[in-house]
Amino acid sequence: MWSTKDGKVRLDITKISEDFNIVSDKNLHLVYPRRNLWEWKEKEKWLRSVIVDDDGFVVSCSWKKFGNYDEFKNDTHMLNKSLKNGVVRFTNKEDGSLCIRSVINNNVVLRTRGTIFGIPKIDDGEKETFAVRFKEVAKSKYPILLDNSFLPDRSLMFEYVAPDNIIVIPYLNEDLIFLGFVIHKDLRIGTWEELELIANNNKLNLVKINTLPNDPKLLLETINTWKTEGIVARCNNDQTFVKVKSAHYLANHRMKFSMNVETVANFVEDNGINTEEELVQNLFKVDYDWEVVQIAKEYFKKYLRAREIRSKTVKEATRIHEKFKKKYHEDFWISLNNKTEKAKYKQLAERVRKEYAQLANLQSPYIKTLMFIIYDNNKEKLNKFYKKIILSELEKIK
Repeated sequence: MWSTKDGKVRLDITKISEDFNIVSDKNLHLVYPRRNLWEWKEKEKWLRSVIVDDDGFVVSCSWKKFGNYDEFKNDTHMLNKSLKNGVVRFTNKEDGSLCIRSVINNNVVLRTRGTIFGIPKIDDGEKETFAVRFKEVAKSKYPILLDNSFLPDRSLMFEYVAPDNIIVIPYLNEDLIFLGFVIHKDLRIGTWEELELIANNNKLNLVKINTLPNDPKLLLETINTWKTEGIVARCNNDQTFVKVKSAHYLANHRMKFSMNVETVANFVEDNGINTEEELVQNLFKVDYDWEVVQIAKEYFKKYLRAREIRSKTVKEATRIHEKFKKKYHEDFWISLNNKTEKAKYKQLAERVRKEYAQLANLQSPYIKTLMFIIYDNNKEKLNKFYKKIILSELEKIK
């Protein structure tokens, strides 16, 4: 898929998997992932949003896909190793919209990840992009960005923030925060020293850097006290990025996406999910992002405790019911579900149900209700009560 020619990386789009979309416009080809992609191979991480020409050479590129702490094991291992032995820079994780600034065919392009020229994607009819806003901010604050002779060999990354562009964290002013760059010919990410030089020489608003503990546990504990989104830890000579998000941000993110223990329980029940792996796969398929999935995993643990209680309850109610059934002939029980035969045993049925009720009334509330539902063979009520047990137990677990 990736190769090198004349000292420049090339992408063969014919070898890209079906997990990615390819949108073409004349001699340009945009590659970006389908919405439900959740497993990334290492060689695919640069396909988060890359534009190549007909020869496969990169003309615009966003960051390679980077994940949260513990999301990509190799990256987390590199960070932990660097925290002990190397240099790690902790920059703010801004909470806006990514702006990719590139020079394509001698024209300055300010685009989002899913667009070629800042216009809607051809295949899914995206209604709104930020291209106009990007240009307005650049024109008023950073006019050098609109000069096609300014760093045409690389894509510059900015975070567009504004009071009315709220993801979770609000901003008071509209701005383009300079995050870094990627060199097209070799996909090298700019070092912090290079970013500082470019920002200082051109009066760009460089993302803020923080001083934080080098111990992974203390680092996570410190970030969790923040009211902002968190940080991006840059290590491996600034070539590896790892996100660390604050508990405050994740809590607000959870609220925004209405994720709670009840929604997880209903999702699990409705989709017949039995393991955490199945939960993760199903959530990614319906476009929940990584942060929400991590929250769902914690709720799933509580759900499993509630389900264990339900399993024991159902087992006991079934045991009592089956033991009671042995007191009467099988024909009688069959007749209860047959209108014609039921009339034969009317008097017996009344006496048996009364006896059964007396037995059920001696049991716990869950078992009592379950016994009557099982006795009446009401599958609809049974399924509803199964969920009711889960939700009731989850209230207690909270």
